[in-house]
Amino acid sequence: MTKSVRVVQAKLGRKAAASSPPALVVVPAVSKVAATPAANHTIWDRPGYLVRRLHQIHVAMFSARVADGQVTPVQFGLLSILINRPGIDQATLGAELGLDPANVAEILRRLEDRNLLTRVVDPQNRRRKLCLATPDGKKFVQRYQKDMQLSQQQLLSPLNPADRQVFMELLGRLVEGNNESGRTSLRPGGEALKARGRRVGEP
Repeated sequence: MTKSVRVVQAKLGRKAAASSPPALVVVPAVSKVAATPAANHTIWDRPGYLVRRLHQIHVAMFSARVADGQVTPVQFGLLSILINRPGIDQATLGAELGLDPANVAEILRRLEDRNLLTRVVDPQNRRRKLCLATPDGKKFVQRYQKDMQLSQQQLLSPLNPADRQVFMELLGRLVEGNNESGRTSLRPGGEALKARGRRVGEP
């Protein structure tokens, strides 16, 4: 009998303990900015994801401002290069943009269909075609040049001027330092980035 009483008392004690309110635990305050990525969004710790997301934002801003979305940033960049360096071949264009030949060929085809550029046979090498912006292509770039610049300014607008300069310098260093790891290398003016004597993004 005594043993049964002890068992019942033990059960009642456990039930009482379970029904009692939990002790208050004091958690040290952590800033929302620091806690959210680490606790709930580990993908925010990945620079590659952030770069990709920033690129998506940039394309959206560019499309909203430039030619009603009728041209992509890469297409506009290609036309801009042809205006500054008329008559360069497809391989050189690829090096200027850091794109492989297949992608460059597709971009050229689309712009050629819109009469924004033309390709002519190189008289010194008939297996190669030289690329030229048409008069319509030149007018197109001139017309939307200001809008393109505004889209770049909008992208950087959350940063103050000093931070913009730091961001561009660091961005250029990342591109320069990892340039050879891409499918193709970016070679502005036909030169390797590190041989240019300055970093991308510097004036």
